[in-house]
Amino acid sequence: MSTSSEPKPAKATDGTAWDAQVLEGQSRAHYMQSDAWAKTREASPWRALRDVMSVPTDDGRSRELPIQLFERTAPLAGKILFLPRVSGIDAAAIDAITARAKAYPKRWFGLKMETFQTEDPELIAAFERNGWVPAASSQYQHAVAVDLSGTLDEVAARFKKRARNSYRAAENKFGVTVEKVPMTPENEAEMHRLIGETKTRSGGYFRHPEYFQRIWDVYKTVGQGHFYVAHYEGEVQSMAFVMRFGDTAWYKDAGSIRENAKIFAPYLMQWKIMQDLHEQGVTLYELANIPDPAEWETSDIKGLYTFKTAWAKEPVKYMPTYELPLSPRYALWQKAGRWLRAVYTRRTRDAWF
Repeated sequence: MSTSSEPKPAKATDGTAWDAQVLEGQSRAHYMQSDAWAKTREASPWRALRDVMSVPTDDGRSRELPIQLFERTAPLAGKILFLPRVSGIDAAAIDAITARAKAYPKRWFGLKMETFQTEDPELIAAFERNGWVPAASSQYQHAVAVDLSGTLDEVAARFKKRARNSYRAAENKFGVTVEKVPMTPENEAEMHRLIGETKTRSGGYFRHPEYFQRIWDVYKTVGQGHFYVAHYEGEVQSMAFVMRFGDTAWYKDAGSIRENAKIFAPYLMQWKIMQDLHEQGVTLYELANIPDPAEWETSDIKGLYTFKTAWAKEPVKYMPTYELPLSPRYALWQKAGRWLRAVYTRRTRDAWF
């Protein structure tokens, strides 16, 4: 357990050791707990901090749970701590995090925690027992996670029929090709263009191009991110940026053109990505956000739901988000935080978290 009474700032020199510690201590560790993700936040209002909890185990011993937190000043209330997408959590870990956070200096008024694990009544009860309160999520709660374990034939057998039919048609009938390409300035410019075209077409919310670029710059440097591109008759149809941390990968950013939708290029691109990840030893590939399965038919991204859910039998639902009050100033955040974040987004066109 950390000998300090509070989290320590992340250091530029301990990245490799930190990643190894997280991958050892957090089962199915999320990229937001990695050193690379901390580097993407360096130019933002968020500051990366790190702590190590001692968590009791069933056999009477203890285990280390390393966590990466981020702090930021919130209007009116002061500083908040944010623990994004932590995993390896059980009820004992929630008890330990709660006790540890309550011993932190009072300059932090609260701790927001998002858990990268499927919804679990036992964990929900542990949060509530420890005084955590439900909070608005900054990350999606519903997603599709593709199991890449076993042989490629076993992987494909777990897809829905429409996925297999679509990527076979793209390759064999229409001649679509897919390749991994270097993250050069030219390819980054093409990715920006496709994301912009997708944003215009969908009318959805997208982060600033600078936000994407900062992540790409970091991940190409550390070798944990790659571009993939699908071509049809010599023209780019779609591109994807895929990130990896440990034996897990994420479909992070993507863009495509509207034309030629019936050639199924995105399906073949995903299958080729999965083949490449499988060869690298990745065992889980998360396709990220989908609408709530109970409401997908009325969602403005229902096409995305249809596409992503073709790759797994059932989508996953992650744990809800909770916040732990650490000082009386938390009441200000609880009362006005949502409004303040909305004002910030309207003013900057960027998300607060």
